[in-house]
Amino acid sequence: MAAQTLNIYDLVRLANLIPNEDLVEAQKTATHLNVSLQDVLIGRRLITKDKLGDMIAKSLEIGYVNLKDVSIPKEILNLIKEELAQERKVVPVGRDGFILHLAMADPTNLETINFFRKVTGLNVIPFFAFESDIKFGLHQYKSSLTENFQQLIAQVAKQHPGTATAQELAEDVSIIQAVGRMLEFAVIAEASDIHIEALSDSVLVRYRIDGVLHDMITLPKTLQPAIVARIKILASLKLDETRLPQDGRMKFKTDEGDTVSLRVSILPMVEGEKVVLRVLESGELSLSLEDLGYDDINVQIINKALARPHGMILITGPTGSGKTTNLYTMLNLINTGEVNISTVEDPVENRIRRINQSQINSQISFGFAEGLRALLRQDPDVVMVGEIRDSETARMAINAAMTGHLVLSTLHTNDSPGAIPRLIDLGAEPFLVASTLDLVIAQRLVRRICTKCQVVQPLDPKIVDYLTANILDPVEKNLILKALPTQVKVAPGCDRCKYTGYSGRTGVYEMFAINEEMRQLILEKASASKIKTMAIKNGMRTMLVDGINKVAQGITTFEEILRVTRD
Repeated sequence: MAAQTLNIYDLVRLANLIPNEDLVEAQKTATHLNVSLQDVLIGRRLITKDKLGDMIAKSLEIGYVNLKDVSIPKEILNLIKEELAQERKVVPVGRDGFILHLAMADPTNLETINFFRKVTGLNVIPFFAFESDIKFGLHQYKSSLTENFQQLIAQVAKQHPGTATAQELAEDVSIIQAVGRMLEFAVIAEASDIHIEALSDSVLVRYRIDGVLHDMITLPKTLQPAIVARIKILASLKLDETRLPQDGRMKFKTDEGDTVSLRVSILPMVEGEKVVLRVLESGELSLSLEDLGYDDINVQIINKALARPHGMILITGPTGSGKTTNLYTMLNLINTGEVNISTVEDPVENRIRRINQSQINSQISFGFAEGLRALLRQDPDVVMVGEIRDSETARMAINAAMTGHLVLSTLHTNDSPGAIPRLIDLGAEPFLVASTLDLVIAQRLVRRICTKCQVVQPLDPKIVDYLTANILDPVEKNLILKALPTQVKVAPGCDRCKYTGYSGRTGVYEMFAINEEMRQLILEKASASKIKTMAIKNGMRTMLVDGINKVAQGITTFEEILRVTRD
């Protein structure tokens, strides 16, 4: 019996580690979303990945390895050619004399084990690894990707010293490989954005990793038109248009065969066209609220708001703060066969099964207001509006919430209390806002401390002095000083986190549900500061308080919290 066909449900049920009702609900969700049960169990934090991996491995009487925690020496990787490892979905992880330790998603495949015994001349001992981790492990073959990329660029420059047109260069095999390597490396580095910037004498390629831009590769200036032309071809954009902005979408396949979608934005600059590629989520999102960084109290508040048949939930924050991912996660939680969910977005960043998604198009006067008006004729139960940015959309969203729909949307405000004055500024009547708004959430993204190189050190007294001097609200100050730990975690940096000290991101939040006291303030058109004071009095934890709690838990650092919350 193959590892991937193991009855995970029975395995977990017999271990008696998860309440039966949670296990049954997870199985229903997995079936409904057409994803694996193990992904749902891990995503909902009902069981850790390592615990589940150990259980699966023990049931097969072998060992388990988490490839994301393993740095594999080059001499071990060289025991098996990359092409064979890719084809057979295996990763060599160690050697003990004449014994090769081989990580496999299907460690019961005797044909594969015997194959590598012949290829390597070693006795093979299989270890179980999750398929997603196998893909991560295979990326370690790509450690020399930057050198390969530079070799490709040098090859292009040598073959085409400056006489070829941009279109001819864009169709050159070396340019095709170079752009492919650039995209592949971004996926390996888990970058969210790729910036290709024209300078006066060169072209700079930068990746945004965990929210921070990093200089990655410098290209010869002569290749800039060819790189841009190649991306235009992939995104089906106009090659001869260099004076106006262009937006599009493209896909490419990684060496592992995964399809990655990217959003393309091209903008003319003084030194040439700048390209920004947003790496979009691939496949179905199966995140839980806990994955996003919500604690148990906030999860209960959100679930209560999502359980209502009508009303409005608003998420605020700047561009790139994770609002869309938050909305998608909430929609997935209520994405059952009993409700009709429809969205109008700009753009549709992730396709979600059984959710009706539409994308606005300003060129044909199809904006959020027009899209929302059309959606309301489609008998929706839940409506997601990508952003409320004008008075017509604001009024229509509130009317939808008034007439029996659950509406989820976003606003651009600095904090959650500021959402209410913003809605009123957009022309929404205060009495309608008071009667329809249920929950407001503000969020930011912070980098997580690298778990491989983290160390513990005493809290710097200067941080206490800074917080004491700069927090004006006495209730908020008291909450922060109570939450301050005596020791904190920091990370000096290692090969896993690329010596940044951080790996991955999580959210910090502030949220408040609308109660009768808050409704009265809305009717009085109270200022954001008065609303904030009332919200804190009623139990709202500001983003700074939530951030300090995450510092105390060893999730992130004070520097990260202050970076995203400092006014």
